[in-house]
Amino acid sequence: MKKITSVVASVLLVALLLTGCGTSNPANTANQANSSGNSQAGNKKIGALWSTTSIPTVQVIINKAEQDAKTAGAEIVNMDAQFDPFTQATQAKNLLSQRVGAVLVNVIDPEGIVPSLKQFHDAGIPVIIGTLPVSKQADPYITSFVGPDNIAAGKLAGELMAEALGSAGGNVVIIEGAPGITVQDRTAGFKEGLQGKNINVLNIQTSQWDRAKALSIMQDFLSKYPDLNGVFVHNDDMAMGAIQAIKQAGKTDQVKVIGFGGTKEAVKALEQGDMYGTVTEDLVWTAQKEIEVALAAIEKKPVEKAIYVPTGKLTRANLAGYTPTY
Repeated sequence: MKKITSVVASVLLVALLLTGCGTSNPANTANQANSSGNSQAGNKKIGALWSTTSIPTVQVIINKAEQDAKTAGAEIVNMDAQFDPFTQATQAKNLLSQRVGAVLVNVIDPEGIVPSLKQFHDAGIPVIIGTLPVSKQADPYITSFVGPDNIAAGKLAGELMAEALGSAGGNVVIIEGAPGITVQDRTAGFKEGLQGKNINVLNIQTSQWDRAKALSIMQDFLSKYPDLNGVFVHNDDMAMGAIQAIKQAGKTDQVKVIGFGGTKEAVKALEQGDMYGTVTEDLVWTAQKEIEVALAAIEKKPVEKAIYVPTGKLTRANLAGYTPTY
């Protein structure tokens, strides 16, 4: 009888121990689930998918973003896709596996990036799109867009061209960057800025954001249209290629150049009379705002769906007080 009592006592002791470990405690299971679901809260590791880190505009944003992140006690994990959308998709998976608290995306392929953005969204990772917009299909997966309103900015370029040509108007051409939403919007805005003016757009060519290609395209334009009056180039780097072709043809006074960016080279070209005007965008402001939004989203604070970077018109007449960032 003593032996049976001893066995019963032992079984009861084991049962009590198992209950104390919480292996079947519903309250403990719920607490573990909540802990897992809130794993991103307070996670200040910010992933950054860059189209490339080799161009000045992106370098300006990266440098300022890293500076502001460090000040806020955050860390940025930079990924350079070198303009390869497949690489960017692979790097997105890498950041997903690292469980970053938020991700900044400088997109290459506006359509191709959508599945990656959905994966971030489904994982509870806020997505901040910077500078270049993405496909409308991605809207449900995006926390915020920080960058220029390219239609409005393009319209400023059109207004600059109208100012440059005056009431006489004339014939102009456009040298675009790589095909995509940004390019479409800048060209659409430019044409909007020309409405009601005696200005005709004769031709549009794509130079893939490449200065040498812009030079070659401009040479071809000058050959085809000897009476050309102006050219709108989608960024200041390509505009330098166009200016070189115009100089070689001896048509600096005839062909007015409008750029985009407000770079150091553009300022010099404005001072020398090689360029009439350019549209400026504040890249330092952009980087600062991207980090602010990322940190706010991590802390689950409300953020605006679209935040547009300040843009403006720059000519030789208002250079005083303007300082280019790259």
